[in-house]
Amino acid sequence: MTASTPSYLWSLQDVLGQGATACVYKARNKRTGELVAVKVFNLASYNRTHEVQMREFDMLRKLNHKNIVKLYAVEELPSKQKVLVMEFCSGGSLLNVLEEPENAFGLAEAEFLTVLQCVGRNHKKRNGLCDIGVLQK
Repeated sequence: MTASTPSYLWSLQDVLGQGATACVYKARNKRTGELVAVKVFNLASYNRTHEVQMREFDMLRKLNHKNIVKLYAVEELPSKQKVLVMEFCSGGSLLNVLEEPENAFGLAEAEFLTVLQCVGRNHKKRNGLCDIGVLQK
C-alpha cells in the first residue's frame, strides 16, 4: 500500500521510525526520484493549535546545521494531515548510532558537548534568542 502528496510517494511498509504523534517513511520525489524522509502526523498531533504547528514548522525550515536534519517542505495528504518532507539520512537514527557497540556508553563527553555547543550557538544566533530565553523578532 502506498501514500502520496502532490510531490512525494512512499510505501506504508517502508517505516523509518514511529513516535507518539507521527510516523516517518522513506519516500521519493515524484519528479526527480530523490530519496527523502516524510513525517506524517497522526490525530494525536492535532492537540496543538494550527498556529503553534505552523510556527514550529517555520522554525525547522530556518534551521541550518550539519547535525540537524533539513526540512525541505510541508505538504498535506488528501485527508489534510500535515507531512514534513525532510532530508533522508541513510545512517539511520541517532538511536541506531548510540546502539552501536563502540557507543555502548554513549558518545564521548567532549564530542557530545561540542555538538551541543554548535547547535546551541547556531540556534541562538539564527533565531535571536536573548540570554533569558525570549525570542526576539
